[in-house]
Amino acid sequence: MMVRTQLHQVISRATRRIAMPVLLAGFIASAPAWGAANSVSPGTYKELTSIQEQIGNNQVDEANKALLELHAEVAEDSLDEALVLQMLGYTEMSRNNYPEAVDYLRRSLALNKLPEKVKYNVGYMVAQLYAAQEKFDDALTFAAEWFKTLEQPTPDQYIFMANIFAQTGNYKDAIPYVEQAIAKAPKVKESWYQLLIASHFELKQYKAATKALTDAISHWPEKASYWEQLASVYVVLGNEKRALATLQLAWKQQVLTKETSVKSMIQLAVSRGTPEHGARLLQSAIDKEVLPADEMYLDLLANAWVAAREQEPAIEAFALLANTSKKGDPFMQIANLHIEKAEWSQAESALNRALDYKVDEPGKAWLLLGIALTEQKKFGSGMDAFRKARAFKDSARQAKSWLKYAGDLQRQHNWITRNQNDTDAS
Repeated sequence: MMVRTQLHQVISRATRRIAMPVLLAGFIASAPAWGAANSVSPGTYKELTSIQEQIGNNQVDEANKALLELHAEVAEDSLDEALVLQMLGYTEMSRNNYPEAVDYLRRSLALNKLPEKVKYNVGYMVAQLYAAQEKFDDALTFAAEWFKTLEQPTPDQYIFMANIFAQTGNYKDAIPYVEQAIAKAPKVKESWYQLLIASHFELKQYKAATKALTDAISHWPEKASYWEQLASVYVVLGNEKRALATLQLAWKQQVLTKETSVKSMIQLAVSRGTPEHGARLLQSAIDKEVLPADEMYLDLLANAWVAAREQEPAIEAFALLANTSKKGDPFMQIANLHIEKAEWSQAESALNRALDYKVDEPGKAWLLLGIALTEQKKFGSGMDAFRKARAFKDSARQAKSWLKYAGDLQRQHNWITRNQNDTDAS
C-alpha cells in the first residue's frame, strides 16, 4: 500500500511541474480597456510595454532592473504601482526567486487596485509559488479564494486544489476535488488516481480504495502495482477469496511478475484450502522462471503437494529440494510420506539416503529407520538403528522403548518360526 511518504512524492511531482510562465501579455493588452477608469498613466503603460518586449527576448535581468527604476518613479498606492509590482513578481518568478516573487505579488494584491479577474489570477500564482516552496497552508489560503471565483474549473485546477489539501493533511477534502477532476477530464492522468488511492489509504477508507484501484486497473491494466494493492486491500477487508481471484487474474494476463506477489498468490491459494491449485500455480511460476527453483520455493512446492495429499509430486519436489540443498531432511519428509502408507521398504531407502547427508535430527532419522526395518522383520539391523538413535538425547527415550519392543518381536518371531519348522518336520 502507498504510505504517507509515497503520497507526498506523488503530490510533490504534481506541484513541482506547475509552470511558472511570465503571463504579462494579457494584463498589458487589456490596460487600454480599463486604463482610464483606473487611472493607469500612459507613461507607465508605455514603459511596461517596453519592458515586456525585453522579457519576450529573454532579457529578464534587464527587465527586472528597469522595473525597479520604474517602481521608484510611479505614484505610491496607485494602479501603476500595482502593475509594476505584479511584473516584478513575474520576473522574479521566471528567475526562480520564489520568496521575492511572492513578496512582490502580495504587495501588488495588497494595494487593491487590480481588476478582479487579474487579482484572482495573481492570487492563483501566489498559491502556486507557495506550493512550489512546500508552504501548503499559505498556498491553501490563496487557492481557496481564487477557486471561488472560477465559474467552470478545469480538471487541472481541481487537482491543484486536491494537491494542496492533501499536503496539508486534509485528505477528506482532497478526495472530492480529485473525483471532480476525474469526472470532468476527457482523458485522466495516472497521477490523479494515485492521489485518490493514497488519500483513501490515509483515511483507511479501504472499500473506497477498492473502487479507485479497480478504476485504475481499467485504465492501466498492465500496471502490476494496482493489482497488488487491490489484493492487499481485500486481505485487509478479510476477503481473501477476492484477493486470490485478483492476483490470479493478473497472473493469467501475464501482468504479475513480482516475486513477492506471486508468492502471496500461492500462499493465499494454499491457505484457502486449495493447496493443489497453489502447488500447480507455483510449479507454473517455476517453469516460467518467474520464481527460482531454490530451496524456499521447492520446500513450499513440496509442502503444498503434501497438503493436497498428492504423494508422488510431493516426493518429486522433496527429491529436487534434497538435490538443491544437499541436505538429508527432504528425504526424511519422503520417508514420512511412505511411513504414512506403511510402505516400509521405500521408507527404508529414503532414510538411508537422508543419513548419507547431514540432517537436523539424526536421532529421529535412526529411530525411523529402526521402525522401518523392524516392520520388515529385519530385527538385527533395526535394533542396530535403535541403538544409534539411543545415543541422541532427543530420541533416546523412544529408542529405548523401541529397542525393547523390537527384541520382544524378534523373540516372538523366532519362536513362531521354530514351531512352524517343527510342525513342517513332523
